[in-house]
Amino acid sequence: MAMSPRMRLLRPWQWTKNAFVFVGVLFGGHAGDWHLYPPVLLVFVLACAASSAVYVFNDIMDRERDRHHPLKCLRPIPSGAVSLSQAALLSLTLGATALLGSAWLHFGTFLCILLYLINNILYSLWLKDHPLLDVLSIAMGFMLRMLAGVYILGELPTSWILLCTFFLTLFLGIAKRRAEMATLSGQVSRQRLVLGKYSLPFLDILLGATGVMTMVCYALFTALGGKSPAQILTLPLVFYAIFHYLRLVLVHNYGEDPTDVLFKDPRLALIIAAWLTLYLAIEQGHPVLFR
Repeated sequence: MAMSPRMRLLRPWQWTKNAFVFVGVLFGGHAGDWHLYPPVLLVFVLACAASSAVYVFNDIMDRERDRHHPLKCLRPIPSGAVSLSQAALLSLTLGATALLGSAWLHFGTFLCILLYLINNILYSLWLKDHPLLDVLSIAMGFMLRMLAGVYILGELPTSWILLCTFFLTLFLGIAKRRAEMATLSGQVSRQRLVLGKYSLPFLDILLGATGVMTMVCYALFTALGGKSPAQILTLPLVFYAIFHYLRLVLVHNYGEDPTDVLFKDPRLALIIAAWLTLYLAIEQGHPVLFR
């Protein structure tokens, strides 16, 4: 069944990114505490509303540029399937729902959702045209979603969760820019102004650096984060996932949409599932293999 223009405007296929709200319950030692999942699931729903509000707002601001993009010109606003007034009302409704719902749940979660919306409004209006600030803003959006899921548990995030999330999401944001630049080639500046301020060699350096930092932070987390020493067994899976994604970006120009990569490359989805399964099995089983 074809998706309606308004539903396409919400980009429900992008809601998988909001799974970062589950980081706290999965990696904070609460994977088996089933009573904690309902409030986190509510945060996930509110994060979906907030992210869709942002997508609609960003499409409103980018409508002129999108009309010149080979694929984005088919989006509901630039194609005329949804009017500006309808899109604006939809964005405001979703944003208000996310704020009111999170305020009812927890102040810390509300603050994260509020900062998420502010960060993305600034991104759409200004940050997306400034190199490095644009990818830092993308990473900050993921971190705020993760923090919203931690605070609803009544806990504070650890430095390890912050470090691993920051470098992983920065890696994904740089991969997105690299893929956009490789795909748009000669139309770089016209389609996305900030791409004219980058170069492929510079993005490749940033990509390699953030990929390595992601693995280093995760390796230190398994050794020094107060978890079972057996978590070191998950390192090869993380190594494979990061460098496989790097290969997809550099060789096949994937990465413009991380969600789309998971559908295009089932091997990546499989390795992520294997890593999560092994991590949770060690977390729950506490095997004594190292000291």
